[in-house]
Amino acid sequence: MTPLVAGLVVVLIAWMVLCILCGYRRRLVLFLGVLVTGLTLNQVWMYLGLQAKPTELNAVVAQLAVVFYGLSAFGAGWFVSRVTRAWVESRVGD
Repeated sequence: MTPLVAGLVVVLIAWMVLCILCGYRRRLVLFLGVLVTGLTLNQVWMYLGLQAKPTELNAVVAQLAVVFYGLSAFGAGWFVSRVTRAWVESRVGD
């Protein structure tokens, strides 16, 4: 794996962790900001790194993939927070 690809993977993982944390803490507005930041970084990478036009089909599909990755991560964080809260609330007192 080249250093460039490794760097891109690290950025993707960090972005997804932020999406998960937004879902866990139920911060929708912050998630929208993180999502827009991810879309912007992806567009910049495709335009500068891959010389792709924003209207090309592959670029549009890549942007849709970013949206679905973000929504999936947000949903996973939200689901984990619901399970965690339900588990804590169901504990029997001493």
